[in-house]
This record gives sequence, C-alpha cells and structure tokens, in this order.
Amino acid sequence: MSPREMAGALYGLGLLLRFDGRAWEFFDKSLRGFWLSFAAALIVAPFHFTHLALAFGRTPTNLGPVSYGIVQALSYILTWTLFPFAMMYVSQILARGSRYYWQMVPYNWFQLPVALTLAALGLLNDFGIIPLDAYRFASLVAMVIVAVYTTFIGAVGLRIPIGTAMSLVVLDYALTFLAGALIAKIGT
Repeated sequence: MSPREMAGALYGLGLLLRFDGRAWEFFDKSLRGFWLSFAAALIVAPFHFTHLALAFGRTPTNLGPVSYGIVQALSYILTWTLFPFAMMYVSQILARGSRYYWQMVPYNWFQLPVALTLAALGLLNDFGIIPLDAYRFASLVAMVIVAVYTTFIGAVGLRIPIGTAMSLVVLDYALTFLAGALIAKIGT
C-alpha cells in the first residue's frame, strides 16, 4: 500500500466518522482495495496480542502459552474475516453483489479505530488504570456506537434501507458471538 493510498483511506475514514457520504470517494472499492483494507488488522494486531499476553494468566484455560497463542491468532483471523466472507453471499442474496466492496472496504477501515480503542481500554484495564467494570461498560458503549456506524456503512455502501442494514449488524454480532463461543470451547 502506498502512502498516498493509506492517506486516502484514513481521510475517508475521517469523513466516515462524521457520517459524511463523501467518504466513499477516498476508499479503493476494488478487490485490491478490499485486501489492502485488512491493513487495519495488521495495525491493531500488536496492541491486541499484547493485551492477550497480559491477560493470559488471568484467563481460565487448559492451554499452554504456545497453544493459547495459536488459538488466539486463529481467532483473530477468524474475527476479521468471518463477516466479510458471509457478506459475499448475503450481498448476492440482496442483489447487491456489485456493491460488495463499497460496503466491505469502509467496514474494514472502520474496524481500525474500533479495535484500537478496545485494545487501548483492555491495556488500561490490564495495567490497573481503569477497573474491570469501567472496561466492560466502555465495551458496551462501543458496541452501540459500532452498530450505528456499521448500519450507516451498510446502508450507504450497499444502497439498502436502514432496516436491512440493521439486520446486517445483527448478523455481524451473531457471527462474532458464535465464533467467540467456539474459540472459548477450544480453550477450556
């Protein structure tokens, strides 16, 4: 990814955070842009895995550190790819297959501030700067904010009604919950 492409995506993200429909002009809504949007996952990964490493001793698991790390790495990949994979089919069902990248590229870039915020809150909790209840409350607030933004992204990106876009948020949360439950089963 060139610095210009990164700058464009980040500028588009800034517009997106202001609910500005011009944001889509700055995202590369192609197959290449789709794959490049996963740079957000690479940017967040060090913070996410630092939090997991710090939480390892407090997390009930029967796994050793190496097995735990492998399971968490696979979980991270699954978390970032499950909804985009499902949306390949859902967008076809909605007769919006041609708009797939219009939704998924901004969606992936939007995950950057969300994941960075949650990772920062997790680290603040790990270091005892904020209590666990404050971390949990902030995570709940973040879920609501994410629902609002991803509804906007789905509605504008796919050109679908708000109600349909809201159902995609429910699908996203359900897939995330199911994947998390499956990963938790592996660790116990």
